[in-house]
Amino acid sequence: MGLKVGIVVDSLRRTAKLGDAVVKPGGSVSPWGYRTTARLSVAPDGRVGLREAASHVTVALGGCMVAHPSLAALLPGLRVRGAGELTLRVSVATGEVTAMADRDGAHIEGLPDGAGTGPTAVLHEVVGGARLRVSAGSFFQSGPQAADLLVKAVGEASGLGPEWSGGPMLDSYGGVGLFAATIGASNSIVVESSAPACADAEVNLGERARVECIPFERWQPCPVDLVVADPARAGLGREGAAVIAATGASRLVLVSCDPAAMARDTSLLMAHGYRHTGSTVLDLFPQTHHVEVVTRFDLT
Repeated sequence: MGLKVGIVVDSLRRTAKLGDAVVKPGGSVSPWGYRTTARLSVAPDGRVGLREAASHVTVALGGCMVAHPSLAALLPGLRVRGAGELTLRVSVATGEVTAMADRDGAHIEGLPDGAGTGPTAVLHEVVGGARLRVSAGSFFQSGPQAADLLVKAVGEASGLGPEWSGGPMLDSYGGVGLFAATIGASNSIVVESSAPACADAEVNLGERARVECIPFERWQPCPVDLVVADPARAGLGREGAAVIAATGASRLVLVSCDPAAMARDTSLLMAHGYRHTGSTVLDLFPQTHHVEVVTRFDLT
């Protein structure tokens, strides 16, 4: 964890010119058995695995030490025909399984009875006390441990709680509605570009939120008090930062999965009058170089 904190500190110093930024370590998921989703390559004989580094050759897997046990147990028996990749997901809460091939008409053998296949297949996971529907075609965190840690860190940074009396919360790049469903705001707007994730968010949130299915950079800003933003690895960029600034939100909580992108976004947000007030580093991908950062910004 210390190394990952150091990477974030260095990125903020080099790119955002913040030599005294507050950066603290947060939690970590279990070092092994934490992933409930795997994107797998299909070998010519139908077995599934991972590609060799810098290669298209598939190395078949008989198991995986970072995969949740119920996911790892499925790997040896799977056979896939007519596809190049397979996304496999399991639910810790319910035991449900979904599988989605990258080509229509693929044939998948070895799945348990009741498993859902295709992009519209769904399972349910519980995070922060909320039951969430997750379609096979929707993005979700590496597992419920990671989602729980993120929800806790975002909730702490946002300041939401029983005493919250602010106006609407914007859950931008909102996915299946993870943060709108868990951190306590009763009046939320979710903006998400993925149609399957929007459908999930509508089910997960019901009347508690308005879901707008549109790329965030094209969304028409409206006044909100709090923004939670969880963009893709490339970060907010100039367009995303400008849309957030146009909401007039007094507080922003930014979830970043790349320290360099987080530092670039920090510079962009500072130009819009936001002040970096602290970053929390989470280790959601042990055994890898990946770093997750939750950062709070307040409008000056």
